Amino acid sequence: MKQEKAKVLVLGSFHMSEYEGLNSEKRQREIEELVSKLEKFKPTKIAVEMVPEDSESYNDEFNQYKLGTYKLKMNEIYQVAFRLGLKMEHEQIYATDWMGDADMSFGEVESWAKENQPKLLNEIHEGLEAPVLLEDKSVVDYYKELNAPALIEKVNKLHLNIARIGDVTDYVGMNWLSWWYKRNLIMFANLTKLIDSEDERVLFIVGVGHSSIVTKFIEESELFEVVDPLSYLSKKQNS
Repeated sequence: MKQEKAKVLVLGSFHMSEYEGLNSEKRQREIEELVSKLEKFKPTKIAVEMVPEDSESYNDEFNQYKLGTYKLKMNEIYQVAFRLGLKMEHEQIYATDWMGDADMSFGEVESWAKENQPKLLNEIHEGLEAPVLLEDKSVVDYYKELNAPALIEKVNKLHLNIARIGDVTDYVGMNWLSWWYKRNLIMFANLTKLIDSEDERVLFIVGVGHSSIVTKFIEESELFEVVDPLSYLSKKQNS
């Protein structure tokens, strides 16, 4: 008999603070539609891309929001996690992230590659076109595109190939990539700490750049059952 495992749904997200117009009535209805779809997953806990050091302040705001005294900022933690947490009557939102110092930033790696290995840099980025939230595209449809397996695999491939930037004595790409993998491993490790029983259903809302690698860590650990976000994003509202 197959043993039941806790379930984790990793939702790759865009960073809403970088987009204009999401406060419009139309976009707010679309965000509510997204939240309603995620509600059908029935998460027992909601984890987000925030560092533990900020957990107290975020959860103070979450409690104010539950009391009806807090206006949501434009950020996926507020717009999606807070709304869903209220619907599910959760006591708190959980932190998973880590932002320690890196030896080199991603921008510095790219600048070095543009000057020294432009052909390789073009090869690494070849075929990767990020979806755009157009005026005639709904927020839910945008999330479907961001969580499409083909895009997620391309993002994961890009990150992995950054290791090739540099030479045999100067591992330029690795100066950033070792930090990136450490950050994602910490996210995975923090997710495991949220599992108290096989009945746990954790929703993890994270930037789409993290979703593939964290999902792979979960799959390879064989600790949890990975739930496909498209199975909920694609459901009709009355199903």
